[in-house]
Amino acid sequence: MAGLEDVFRHPSTARHADLLQFPQIDTDTLRHHGKEFGRAGELLVESVLLSVGVQSVSVAEHSPFDCVVFLKQGVLRVQVKTATRPRAGCFNFNVSRGYHRSPHGVRRYSESDFDLLALVCLSENVVKFTADRRRSQTIGIEEVESLRRRPGLSFEAALSDLGVDQMAPASAGLMPFCY
Repeated sequence: MAGLEDVFRHPSTARHADLLQFPQIDTDTLRHHGKEFGRAGELLVESVLLSVGVQSVSVAEHSPFDCVVFLKQGVLRVQVKTATRPRAGCFNFNVSRGYHRSPHGVRRYSESDFDLLALVCLSENVVKFTADRRRSQTIGIEEVESLRRRPGLSFEAALSDLGVDQMAPASAGLMPFCY
């Protein structure tokens, strides 16, 4: 069939070989593999959640959130933002939707788009969960070790900020959203 040869063609390894040097890779390589880094961040979030006993599942790419988390009380929608490496001692996160070349451009999330934010410092393999919805957020290098030592602590704090009691009994009916 015409066209399938592109799907099954062996990809060029030049850029992929550069990824083996992550996080010491150039800006063009970072840009070229932006989707892969974003997906790596999503998978790291799911890994951290699973390691602290919380089930989650990823959702379709064009949803305003990246995964759902299953708690006894209901379901939380989690938006994941990934920074590949620090600049000036901080990991910087732009909490916005879309990208500059898209027809809709970059825009704010609405209050109903997600419940919880997961900020991923990919080069350090750490995640910080937060209920804070500010458009610009940072994680200082000095926070990385505590996030690594207790990966579930920020998740607990974020749930508390949302008013979600982890010790509450499970609902008897359908699993509602927490909001």
